[in-house]
Amino acid sequence: MQKLINRRDFLVTSTAGLTASGASLFSFPLSVNAQGNRSAQVPRGTYVQADARMDLLYLSGTTALDLYHLHPHVPYEITVPEDIRGQTHMCMRNIKEILDDQSVTWRDVVKVNRFQTDLSESDAIEEVMAEYFDFWDWWPAMTTMKIRNLSSVPTRLEMEAIAVIPG
Repeated sequence: MQKLINRRDFLVTSTAGLTASGASLFSFPLSVNAQGNRSAQVPRGTYVQADARMDLLYLSGTTALDLYHLHPHVPYEITVPEDIRGQTHMCMRNIKEILDDQSVTWRDVVKVNRFQTDLSESDAIEEVMAEYFDFWDWWPAMTTMKIRNLSSVPTRLEMEAIAVIPG
């Protein structure tokens, strides 16, 4: 089954199929150029094509706190970098530790959710993220949300991720 939806300059094509291992859904935007030809060029971070039958690794939100820390948070034990670049490096380090444990790479990450207390810090956060996602042919799909505060007051960024487990 194929369905085309015209929305401004993009056509979105979705293909669903039933296979022996279950249902799969593929969705990819197609842009139409002046000659009427379709191409799959879209801005980075919009979507990632992945087979729905693949195993996924869901990473809970991580902040600049040590990956393994006590709960409830004890304020005098919390030490995090004051600058957003340092906090972003700590978040990425925590995510990398989990990815490494599961033999997954940054290229396998297909979705990142960012929770920020200050959206004006987005450029600095993305500059640090680029050091980890050190390839520019694509980035994972990304959602950024402004929130009032996080569970630990000195932290200003929390990140969640979803990765495809190669297999």
